[in-house]
Amino acid sequence: MALRDLFRKGRAAGAGPMGVTIAVKQHNRPAEHKAGLVLPGFLWWGLLIAAAFYVLAHLSIATGIWPVHGTSRGAGGTFFRDGIALGAWIAVLVALRALKYRGSWALVVLPILIFCLTRPSQFQLFTDPAYQASGGRAAANDAKATRARLSTIERAYTDEQKALVYQGPPPPMPDPFARAVAQQTEGRGFFARMAANFSVFLAPFALLAGFMLAREPRVMRWIRDHRLIPFLPTLAVFFVLTMGFSSLGKVGKMTPWELFLPIFITIWAATLAEDAYNLARPGAVLEPRRLMNLFLYGAGPVIPFLVIRELGLSIVLAGSMAAMLLVGTRRGWWAGLMLAVWAVLVIAAFRVDERSATRLELAYHPYQNPSSMTEEQAERWGAKLHQMKLFDANTLEGGWLGAGPGRGHAETAPNAADDGYITAIATHWGWLGTMSIVLVYTLFIVQLLSAAARETGAFERTLLTGIAMLLGIPFWLATLGGIRLIPLTGVATAFAAHGGAKLLASAVAVGIAAGLSHRRTREERFDEALAAPGAEARVQGIRIR
Repeated sequence: MALRDLFRKGRAAGAGPMGVTIAVKQHNRPAEHKAGLVLPGFLWWGLLIAAAFYVLAHLSIATGIWPVHGTSRGAGGTFFRDGIALGAWIAVLVALRALKYRGSWALVVLPILIFCLTRPSQFQLFTDPAYQASGGRAAANDAKATRARLSTIERAYTDEQKALVYQGPPPPMPDPFARAVAQQTEGRGFFARMAANFSVFLAPFALLAGFMLAREPRVMRWIRDHRLIPFLPTLAVFFVLTMGFSSLGKVGKMTPWELFLPIFITIWAATLAEDAYNLARPGAVLEPRRLMNLFLYGAGPVIPFLVIRELGLSIVLAGSMAAMLLVGTRRGWWAGLMLAVWAVLVIAAFRVDERSATRLELAYHPYQNPSSMTEEQAERWGAKLHQMKLFDANTLEGGWLGAGPGRGHAETAPNAADDGYITAIATHWGWLGTMSIVLVYTLFIVQLLSAAARETGAFERTLLTGIAMLLGIPFWLATLGGIRLIPLTGVATAFAAHGGAKLLASAVAVGIAAGLSHRRTREERFDEALAAPGAEARVQGIRIR
């Protein structure tokens, strides 16, 4: 409606002047930008560039790497799966816009940027025949090298040169993946494969589900007031899986443990919000009921991780809970106590868990005499040392700009898609690309902490802090471990490394953070609208032409 019509309705017929006609430009309307309904320009351009990079890198791998190295089973399906995933992330942004999302867009867009910038490296590893073959990897590598030589001859040599080289009919082009699969005795079942594949394009909708859950105050209030109802079944399932169905930290070749972490973090935030005042008083902490709550909600979820020797995830959960306790009570002595307890648990785990002890010794004393070890220990030592050397080679040989999408030899290093993800990035995109990923991820964690600092409620503030730590601690553990500044812990980085359960759980956590940010922004808008006339307010105004 034009402002002229408003002036007409406000006066009697024939009384006074008609007023001044003004036109309001769409971009000058303050509610759109201030309410968060419009994606900021720098995030929009970053998303556009990252999406273009994602598409071009995938095409470069499919057209330039596949004909040379061959592919693993289902490579075409992986290509289409990644395409659907990109479409799903864009669809989620459209859905949030339609739902009038008013929170920090950086919380939603930055994970998508990280996914788009790192997924091409994962795509190359997921489709490489030797990397995906769990058995006969040496034979697969040999067949891949032979295929690379033959494909180069077919592509670059003339007919005369081919006749001179072959001295007869050309040899058949080997299939590295088929060679490796023929020697493997065991693989993941159909359900495990589908779970790992579906998680890539289900993650965007998991983020949307987390947002829908957290934006409803009644739902979050119910969880806070009835936390025992979701907590006990979750902890029971966790204990049953770890005690009865876990073998070497896996259930049916899958590791679903990450799915429990957002639940435990939310319950812990509710516990701290209910009793933050008393938990800040040393004398009150010793009350039996309070000690029982600390043990049940704080220590209870960490115990199964130690039982199955998942040291990395126990560090992530314990570190997140310690940070939440510090923020919830605002007492430094709590942080010191939690760090001391955490240090004791880590030392005990390194002494008890032979796998962790090997990683620790390799980090600081890589060269030892294998004659002093048993045959099994020497094999384990040699395998881990070989992995670390391959990680070093990937990091160093990438140089400043890397070998390009899918190029280099990231696939030669075991676990390059998981805790060694940073070495695959370094191979493909070089040190500059690696630093770019680190900076973007750090900005993402800072945005989560900034959202936590804006919250006035103890529950929301501690929950957002826990989410920030739940994503930030694995990132730094994997990044620093991959370049050998700290021992490897086996944890994956959300949105940048492989891990179906990790991706889904992290997407839900980001959705919860977005929902809380949305609520906070709306409340701030209402507070400004209802402020007294004499209260300090921001000048909005309009431009008149």
